[in-house]
Amino acid sequence: MVDPVRAFLDDFVQTSDFARRYPYYAAALANMVPVADPSVKRMAVSLHEGRFFLHVNVESFLREPQWLRGVLLHEVHHVVLGHLSHPKFADPAEPELLELALEMSANEFIEEPLPDPITWQKYTGFGIRAGQSSLERYERLLEAARAGKLTAKHAPGGESVDEHRLLRRAAGAPGSVEQARMLVARAMETAGDVGPEGPPERKLLAGKEPGRLLAELDGVLGPPECFVDWKTALRMFTSRRRTPVGTFARPSRRFPSRIGEVPGRAWSPRAMARPRVLVTIDTSMSMTDAELAEIAKQLTLLAEEARLTVVECDCEIQRVYPFTGAIEDVQGRGGTDLRKVFAERFWRPHAPDGIVYFTDGEGPFPEEPPPVPTLWILTKPQNFACPWGERAILERRRARG
Repeated sequence: MVDPVRAFLDDFVQTSDFARRYPYYAAALANMVPVADPSVKRMAVSLHEGRFFLHVNVESFLREPQWLRGVLLHEVHHVVLGHLSHPKFADPAEPELLELALEMSANEFIEEPLPDPITWQKYTGFGIRAGQSSLERYERLLEAARAGKLTAKHAPGGESVDEHRLLRRAAGAPGSVEQARMLVARAMETAGDVGPEGPPERKLLAGKEPGRLLAELDGVLGPPECFVDWKTALRMFTSRRRTPVGTFARPSRRFPSRIGEVPGRAWSPRAMARPRVLVTIDTSMSMTDAELAEIAKQLTLLAEEARLTVVECDCEIQRVYPFTGAIEDVQGRGGTDLRKVFAERFWRPHAPDGIVYFTDGEGPFPEEPPPVPTLWILTKPQNFACPWGERAILERRRARG
């Protein structure tokens, strides 16, 4: 017998455009257990014995169906941001302020209608900004409250979208963070490759790449120890996409110096797109585990700026796969040959805008450069003799004295 609450949600997700617009969210919801709960105003989430439960007041949404889409996104945010599981949300000094912080973070990145939501924009006067973590927002609110700036009388207001009485019961419990991590991982596996079409948010969960959420949930990656300015580094790959192209539009009259220019001689830039980057990781024996761990951190940042295909290579190409947020059990650990990736029969089918190669530089390299921009990220730059390509050094930040 089909559970009526599951049938209600499945009918909405599958017959509307929800799954197409939010594939990762639909996959996350499919890995949660819906239960009918008329005691909640609209909806709530809980974690019990390793399973996430979605408490749904179906009658509420039959009366006000306009809120269903936004509230579903909101509940998924609570789960994937670790609000139910992470120990940092357990036993706060000021529970009401934490409720505010969690609520504004769960509402961020939602464009669908919500009933008078609590949003970060209402709290900018208390140090709240876009993109802050839930914990940072809580700390800002706590500082404002202790300074007497934030009181119940002066709070900007807004309505809590869902019931929070079930929210943090499992926070800090052994294994609860792993349950959240597993749900995100299953959602990534279920949704698969969402493809390049559609708006950028279609590929995100709570405004982030799903792989980035995995790293933040379990804290394995932590902050990178080395600094690479990826925005600047990738300009060498995006410049070709911005080269001027001919247009028959007349020059703008707001620029008198261009009056008299013949249509067809004017220029306009091409539309920008995230570059496709072929990222090669030297998996030879000379690369240490610490260096490989740092590369994994860097790829998580790089993935926010570009579409990545990872190549694991020592003296032979071992594996090729799209980057989804983690690098585990790399293949290789033999010698080093930097020439394999630059064989045209290998890189040409991937149609990259550029190649990024993480290596210690200890190995033979091609005599001639490929016809695509190349950036070498070197762990031992003193050993590298290749005369072509741009270079950057993966060196640790200096501690401030």
